[in-house]
Amino acid sequence: MSRTYRVWYALILLAALAPAALRLLAWRKASAPEVDPEMAWAGEVLFKHEWRPKDPLCPDGDGLGPLYNATSCVACHNQARPGGGGANDHNVTTFTRSASGQTRLEQVGRAEVADHLPREGIVHANNLTQPQYQQGVLSLLRSTGGVHVSERNTPALFGANLIDALPDRVILAGARAQRLKWGEGRGKVDRPTGRVSRLADGRVGRFGWKGQTASLSDFVRAACANELGLGNASQAQPVSFVDPSRDSPRGLDLTDQQCDQLTAFCASLPRPIERLPNGLNVHQAELGRKLFGTIGCADCHTPKLGPVDGLYSDLLLHDMGPDLVGGGSYGQPAPGFRPVPDTVSPGDGSPSGEWRTPPLWGVADSAPYLHDGRAATLEQAIQMHGGQGQKAGGAFSVLGPGEQAALLAFLRTLRAP
Repeated sequence: MSRTYRVWYALILLAALAPAALRLLAWRKASAPEVDPEMAWAGEVLFKHEWRPKDPLCPDGDGLGPLYNATSCVACHNQARPGGGGANDHNVTTFTRSASGQTRLEQVGRAEVADHLPREGIVHANNLTQPQYQQGVLSLLRSTGGVHVSERNTPALFGANLIDALPDRVILAGARAQRLKWGEGRGKVDRPTGRVSRLADGRVGRFGWKGQTASLSDFVRAACANELGLGNASQAQPVSFVDPSRDSPRGLDLTDQQCDQLTAFCASLPRPIERLPNGLNVHQAELGRKLFGTIGCADCHTPKLGPVDGLYSDLLLHDMGPDLVGGGSYGQPAPGFRPVPDTVSPGDGSPSGEWRTPPLWGVADSAPYLHDGRAATLEQAIQMHGGQGQKAGGAFSVLGPGEQAALLAFLRTLRAP
């Protein structure tokens, strides 16, 4: 009799645990949804298309511009293959300025600034290498005052579909794990406790340097509007604050179908790979992988996030210190330039020193580095880490030359697909 009861108890326990076990199994095997190849092909055509004013692909709108940073998506996203990162010549520049006691954000491509601002004087700022651009920015500073200039380097889009498919709970769980390990740690450089980027509608941000965008579709639509001046149903194209007399754009440049096709192409881009380049010693690379964990790089650049292996990011916001500041992102208000507060309400945006941990997969093929491309090499990028990244950056600096070379060798195995 007792044996029968034990059997029944075991069956009841199994039935009770089965749903949880199935959920766990499904969670571990979560994968990005498949992409329609025809949609992706059509999106690739649009991604490589050279847009122009009154473009025939924009029958209901005005086509390219009038504000734009490039004339095609691939002009910026081109390293290794279409969809990769880009050099500094197509950095986006944000101007945050105070007007009537309120802080507002504008973003403008270099070409627009150079073409429409007076050309006089020079300005000292990171990576402002084009003379006309420098002169225009200085004129803007003189005429309006209270303007902060910050640049954004082009990110690679490889594997974006896997990031897009990550459940919010995975990112939230990562933030909880860091709080358990380090405590709240807000403002303490020795505690790399990340913060989830919460949008005003409650969604979790995962794309963009400030984690300001929740989905790949939103990211693509915002980029089309702000980088190419291609307004769509989700994102209006910007109006110039340099030349406000311009006519307001009329009609939509991109249909929902075109936006979905572009998103499908970006979603079809394969994930980066880990590959040993020619001439690199496998034992050296493995030593570098171990050092990556022991000196603290992996505290934020998490090798695996939920079901996504090899991402090397927690997708959380971290305070990177006063030397790495840059307020605002298009599509959200700039919160002003201040230290990272203890609490940030959903939709408030990211304080100027906070940045989303960039995924390191493919990092060997995505120079330059950091949010504005100020670091030409991986070694420089590590050494420039401040704030919550200062401890790991400092630990790298005191490694011996052989150990530093090993860690950099490991990073050089993280290749674009």
